[in-house]
Amino acid sequence: MRKRHGLPLPGAVLYPASSRPRPARAAPGDDRWVRGMCWLYCRRTDLPVIWIGPAAFNGMHAPMHACETCVAELEFMIWAYLTK
Repeated sequence: MRKRHGLPLPGAVLYPASSRPRPARAAPGDDRWVRGMCWLYCRRTDLPVIWIGPAAFNGMHAPMHACETCVAELEFMIWAYLTK
């Protein structure tokens, strides 16, 4: 069980709701976003996605990409976990 005081994870940074970093958004000319498949929740294809890190399973590795909507959901879930 996690402690309710202090930071829940070593190295975690909690921001007040008013100063949290803005979620990642696809913007014209931002070359971090490419067209592809969202590997996160929706699995839609041919939409702007951003690399969110490597995925690994049984010694295999692949680049993991997510769309704007799924990145926002992931950020929400991480924030909810860290502020429980």
